[in-house]
Amino acid sequence: MANITRANGTLTLAGNWDADDIALFQPVLRSWSFYGQYGIQHCDKLSEQKKSASFYGCGRWGFSGTLESFHAWTLDWIKNHGPLTEQQYQEFLDRMHQKELKIEMKYTDDGDEYLVEEAGFFVSDGEQLEYYTITSNPVDIPWEEYGKECFDAAADFFRSFTVDADDLKLKKWVKQWIRPSHCYLQYTPQADVYDFLEDNMFMMGNAFFYDEVLFDALQLNIKLKEDARLEEMYRFLDETYGIDCKMELPENYDRSYLEEQESDEAFIGWYERLDER
Repeated sequence: MANITRANGTLTLAGNWDADDIALFQPVLRSWSFYGQYGIQHCDKLSEQKKSASFYGCGRWGFSGTLESFHAWTLDWIKNHGPLTEQQYQEFLDRMHQKELKIEMKYTDDGDEYLVEEAGFFVSDGEQLEYYTITSNPVDIPWEEYGKECFDAAADFFRSFTVDADDLKLKKWVKQWIRPSHCYLQYTPQADVYDFLEDNMFMMGNAFFYDEVLFDALQLNIKLKEDARLEEMYRFLDETYGIDCKMELPENYDRSYLEEQESDEAFIGWYERLDER
């Protein structure tokens, strides 16, 4: 079953929308609740005097991808449900195109394992409705929200790529560089590394790392185990993100960026306060 995300934000009618245009939009907007699982479940009243309204909705894997599917889903809804008709929808598309009207969307999308702030807009070419994402910025959820068990699972996952890693050095690196996720609790030593990373890529917020130099930072204090598992990690990063982990940093690179940003004492205090979840 697809992961259901929850979006809350503002819908704005941009351009010269008049009362007739808004009246054409209303039955379309009502149809966008679709089956009650994906789409816009509620939107406050719109009018010529109030062209911005709060809304909440649900996404299939992500709300932006759901918005991109609205045109196809609307046609399916007309065919199988109604009461919106094909004529009404076509008139709405024509009006948006003729007057160059936009429907702007700005919202926060919560997928449990990630939180993003996004913005985009709908436009019409007279034949279909197109949605374009303008910005998509992840909102970092701290390790404190996941707890010690989850943090330790992440440390154990990356420990498996090292040779006798110092526990404190490794955990400080995880806190500084690794995006929090529950997925590390699911990893077992028998699991294929590439498959695990690929299967959980979405849960990790599209990347489990904050920066492409994270392994350079790790190797300041910890030796990596040069084996087939590490090669699979590197292959995943290369094929998925285009990152060559074997590429040497330029001589003029500021390596102070790779250094630990927290004292041992401060980290130990933080770690001891992590709640078990």
